[in-house]
Amino acid sequence: MLHMHGGVDKLKYQDFPEPVCNDDEALVRVKACSVNRLDIWVRRGLPNRRVNFPHILGCDFSGYLVNSIGEFKANEDVLVYPGIGCNKCKYCLNGRENMCKEFSIIGGFSDWHGGYAQYAKVPYRNLIRMPKWLSHEEASTLGVAYLTAYSMIKKATEISSINGVDGNTILVYSAGSGVGIASIQFAKALGFNVITTVGDKSKLSKASIYADHVIDRSEKDVVGEVMSITGNEGVSIVIDQIGIWDTSIRCVKKGGVVMVCGATADEYTKVEVRILYNKLASIIGAYLGTKADMLDMLNLMHKHNIKPVIDTVFALEDAMLAHAMMEMNHNFGKIVLRVD
Repeated sequence: MLHMHGGVDKLKYQDFPEPVCNDDEALVRVKACSVNRLDIWVRRGLPNRRVNFPHILGCDFSGYLVNSIGEFKANEDVLVYPGIGCNKCKYCLNGRENMCKEFSIIGGFSDWHGGYAQYAKVPYRNLIRMPKWLSHEEASTLGVAYLTAYSMIKKATEISSINGVDGNTILVYSAGSGVGIASIQFAKALGFNVITTVGDKSKLSKASIYADHVIDRSEKDVVGEVMSITGNEGVSIVIDQIGIWDTSIRCVKKGGVVMVCGATADEYTKVEVRILYNKLASIIGAYLGTKADMLDMLNLMHKHNIKPVIDTVFALEDAMLAHAMMEMNHNFGKIVLRVD
């Protein structure tokens, strides 16, 4: 639990009252909750973003239902779509809830407590039956990193098709990150030739298991390596969860797409505008995905036997260690908190 913004020492393991649900809300006994960069940003605090303290982090979790609700039965295993819309606007009513102007994420910069707890209440409409081919730990990784990766690749392939872009090569930054490894897995399942990057030698061998080409950006120039691999053409799609737009634009081919979902390098970036328009390139922002996207993603994962890549599972009371591991970029794949 958080009582104020700050470092990992601001995470407190303590008792808190069990949530009380309204008629349209479900009480979930949380079994696992993965750690996301959003948890770090909320803990640290960002300009012009607020949370009401005390606040429970955790936007990505799975568990079982305490009570029956709608078509769901008590003790049924569930995962939770983490996006919250107004459920009234034209976007929410047409299944595009992440376009809602009131959209927020459970456990993030919102009024909804998250899954760093034994119990969490969520809107009934956010429940998804947990597939039996997933464990609770695996299911807890899907609502943010995997959903964002899936929705980006889906959108980018649609735009590339409209633009008539030839080629099936994709660049994914940071293979060891949640969005990175998820994007690689989905891209390979869809037949892409995948180029990825790592920040140091220690992750080269793991990244090579999943991607076709791996660039150690601590020693090699990413743009130069991409152009060498692609015969100086560039890639059709770039997945940029870091915010290095100038590099992304230089790596993409004419008519290509840069999908952006993060700013871990910096909140601000510089680009050479002339290259962008000369290439007829597109930069598209991505914010999670819809519940319908999440259901489609689960079908794709089952069809291609995709399992989430998990690095480490910590006990909930060791959330400080989990945050420290992520902040030091020591993970390759997802970090999960087990809730006993």
